[in-house]
Amino acid sequence: MADEMKKLMDSVSVVKKGQKVSGEVFKIEEDVIFVTLDSNQEARMYKNHYGKQIDSFIGEVNVGDRIDAVVSKVEETPEASFILLDRKNIVRLENLEKLEHVYRNEEIVEVRVSRIAEKGLHIKVLGFDGFLPYGLLDKELIDKKEELKGKTLKAHIIEVKGGRRVTASRKKIFLQKRAEEQAERQRLREEEFESIKTGDVLTGRVEKIEKHMALIRFNHVAGRLRISQIQYGRLDKIEDVLEKGQEVEVKVIKKDRGLDLSIKELLPTPFELFQENHKKGDKVIGEIVQKLPFGIIVELQESIRGLLHKSEFSWNPNDNFQSYVKIGDKIETVITLIDPKKNKISLSRRLLLDNPWKNVSFKKGETVEAKVLSVNENGLVVESKGVEGFIPIGELRVERTDNPKDFFSEGDKVTAKVIDVNPKQWHLRLSIRQQLVDATKENYKQFLTEDVEKTTLGDLFDDVLTPVEEKPKKKVKKETVEEVIEETSNEVIDEQIAEEVEE
Repeated sequence: MADEMKKLMDSVSVVKKGQKVSGEVFKIEEDVIFVTLDSNQEARMYKNHYGKQIDSFIGEVNVGDRIDAVVSKVEETPEASFILLDRKNIVRLENLEKLEHVYRNEEIVEVRVSRIAEKGLHIKVLGFDGFLPYGLLDKELIDKKEELKGKTLKAHIIEVKGGRRVTASRKKIFLQKRAEEQAERQRLREEEFESIKTGDVLTGRVEKIEKHMALIRFNHVAGRLRISQIQYGRLDKIEDVLEKGQEVEVKVIKKDRGLDLSIKELLPTPFELFQENHKKGDKVIGEIVQKLPFGIIVELQESIRGLLHKSEFSWNPNDNFQSYVKIGDKIETVITLIDPKKNKISLSRRLLLDNPWKNVSFKKGETVEAKVLSVNENGLVVESKGVEGFIPIGELRVERTDNPKDFFSEGDKVTAKVIDVNPKQWHLRLSIRQQLVDATKENYKQFLTEDVEKTTLGDLFDDVLTPVEEKPKKKVKKETVEEVIEETSNEVIDEQIAEEVEE
């Protein structure tokens, strides 16, 4: 019996503090595990000496697990030995080996953010303190760095100095991630771009606004919306009609290496809108924007212009409107044509005016009454029967060297003879002189006629005929008198007219 006890005592090796030992877990509690050492001694380990932070041994360690540890305390009593184990230093050495292995092989390791500093993140990696500078961190993470405390990140270890200095980096990770994301975006973009055709109508959002264009984003593709394709008419600032983030419907009008878009192509044209609200015969007011040899261009609305041909300006074919019509003048007209195929609008002003020649007739040679409208060095502008006419200075009762203003004033009434008329050209030429000549001739003829009718042939040839009382009296025929007057008095009449005209 004594020999057996001695053998048992010899088989039990005495462990010492600081000695590295191994054993097998035979019992587990929440805060402590019990281990049978290879030396057949019983030891225990509390969770704060396990080497990593845990909430409980249950679920972390199983019965039968092998444990390597260091003896942290030994108490000998007559009844038994009390041995405490610690794994922290072992775990630290193991982790240092792992850390150096990760560093040498440029492997990715998980790090936990413990503190947010001014120049970077303080981290824990395999139980060691480390640092991750902002310059080696993703921009997206830097923007929300205050949310990272306690979070786990993946990183590369780029420096290890005996476990005292560990530096981490995410540069390779985020560069690779960025490249992968870019490649994926490119793939999606190419797929979407291939699916879009010229003429397609798409819905997108305004992503960016520049001075002369807006960028419209679809899913993975963006297109150019130039300022000229936003609306009909002038647009000074895109921001007046679009804002960032606004949803818009656009039409693809060109596809090469990019997309050219248009909102304008989906809108009714100004001409179509004008046509919906106007028809032939409507009165419209517009602004004169251009004068041409053949007429006037009138802007009726923004981007809507019509032609007022010179023949439609006035009933007067001689109206020189170019001399007094000015750019910017407002003018009222009537629509005479709307041609949607040619986007053409024709206008007329004369249809709004009365044609004074419409119900007026003149005969060449007739005598008319006229009112003097104006007097100039070339003659008189007069009005007769509601239309204008002209009496040249040579057809007045004055010498050509005289000034007509010395003899006539505006408002004077005159009697004149029509010497030339053309209603289509609004041409009426009158003569006071010829009217006076005709009137004097007529008066003189009347005088001669009346004088001859009262005289017999006996009175005319008293010295050669039988006395009157012996011969019956005969009246001279009217035709004979006319012939006599015509043959014998032309010279006298002309002289008399000349005298009266000179007076």
